[in-house]
Amino acid sequence: MTDIEYRRRTASGEDIDEILRLNREWWESNIGYVIPRMTQVFPSPGEEYLMFNFNGHPYFNMREKVALWEHYRATEDFVGKPEVHIMRLEVRGDTAWLACEARIDEIALADGEHDPGTQNTLLIRATEIYHRDNGEGLPRWRMWHTHISPLPPADEPRPGFTDTTEERGLGWVPWQPLPEREA
Repeated sequence: MTDIEYRRRTASGEDIDEILRLNREWWESNIGYVIPRMTQVFPSPGEEYLMFNFNGHPYFNMREKVALWEHYRATEDFVGKPEVHIMRLEVRGDTAWLACEARIDEIALADGEHDPGTQNTLLIRATEIYHRDNGEGLPRWRMWHTHISPLPPADEPRPGFTDTTEERGLGWVPWQPLPEREA
């Protein structure tokens, strides 16, 4: 039984489905920095939203998050679709948290500095906090906080153990069998 299957037994199926939908919208909106799609995931007006971005800096509201994406849209020359693996989802009343790992294979576009087609793989993890509040007091799930950080190198052993991210695979948790690997 996967974590999501277990959570469906402990929380409303509609709540789980909506949180998973918002999670997908968030990660897919990162492809090309689609601001209108991204902002629908978060509270409006989003004055209390807080993000610890992968770049190491905090962003304190939706105006700052939109400004960050406008900056990246103007300066980034990579595109890539995230492969997201959810490790845990907990729903308790009107609050939920989700933990996931992701792989993003970014492909360089022609810009004079990068050769088109070169690949940069990002391995990241994220924790997302959801509240059943759209920012205007309506009972709609929205992401109120996210914290994104890099994963260790794929072949680095986990201290205290001998396994690596590469061996476990993204999204693996101890209560699930290791994924089958191709020989």
